Amino acid sequence: MPIRNTFPVLFATAISMLGVLASEPVHSTPIAAAALAAQTPDPVPELTPALAALDDALRIRDEVTPNVRQRSAMPRHAPVNGGVAIVPLPDSLPLTLHYQGQPVWTGHVQSGGPRVAVVGLPLQAEGEQQLTDAEGRVAARWLVTRKTYPEQRLVLKDTRYVTPDEEQLARFAREAELQKQTYRQFSAAPGRAMQQPPWPVFRWPLSGRLSSPFGLQRFFNDVPRAPHLGLDIAGRTGEPVMAPADGRVALTGDFFFNGRTVILDHGQGLFSMLCHFDEIRVQQGDMVTAGTTVGTVGATGRATGPHLHWTVSLNDARIDPRWLLTDK
Repeated sequence: MPIRNTFPVLFATAISMLGVLASEPVHSTPIAAAALAAQTPDPVPELTPALAALDDALRIRDEVTPNVRQRSAMPRHAPVNGGVAIVPLPDSLPLTLHYQGQPVWTGHVQSGGPRVAVVGLPLQAEGEQQLTDAEGRVAARWLVTRKTYPEQRLVLKDTRYVTPDEEQLARFAREAELQKQTYRQFSAAPGRAMQQPPWPVFRWPLSGRLSSPFGLQRFFNDVPRAPHLGLDIAGRTGEPVMAPADGRVALTGDFFFNGRTVILDHGQGLFSMLCHFDEIRVQQGDMVTAGTTVGTVGATGRATGPHLHWTVSLNDARIDPRWLLTDK
């Protein structure tokens, strides 16, 4: 594919252990660009057996979250559905880029490091993916490898949460739309300028047993339902739940499925949703820092027992929060 001299098409550099992406140099002269356009591009390499190691990174071994004080300075490159792609960007590209019609997080994940886009990959993502500018021109390409998630079967005594009636379904539709509108907001990082925002430092919001991982194909009373788009951490009723990163309280509410809920805006389309609270301790509009108590563990909404459900949404794609907590 010819590469425009005024807007080079980049292939994301291989990051971390996967080594699955081919990189393409940026050329600024017409002669170099014409020569490159005349070449037949090499095919993108097949995914290596390192995918097994990638699966290992997400496997729950100890079934307990690390100490809540443990931090990770940057997200991990994981180009799988439900994962994160870290795409290097030259400074010549515009500040705002889009993926599947949504603006993406751009900035520096490490102090003094290169400018990158951190892109959330939805569960349905597979194959070649693209970043585009405001005019629809391609700015970067990379591959997403399909990851298979296991099934989970749960039994609920309250059948309202398995087969809701029309009134309950209408309530759910209103609440789902409100949450979607929140996720699609795109604001500056709290207290930071848009030009070079830092990646927010994440921590575990609760220490406890991981009772349900991300991506499970769920069945309630043998009825198939939507995949599990977050992590469940078991806890004791009333146990404090902390903000996983700095942010602004974008929404609070008592919802049909999610129960008492807090959504935090971490900036540039990055959100945390914390659900099933027994008590909410913040109000919409509050600014919080990582470690601030935002609520307490409960079992409100569709829950089989007291626990915290934690969803992370990045560019309106729900991703596994553990990719933001993996040590380098």
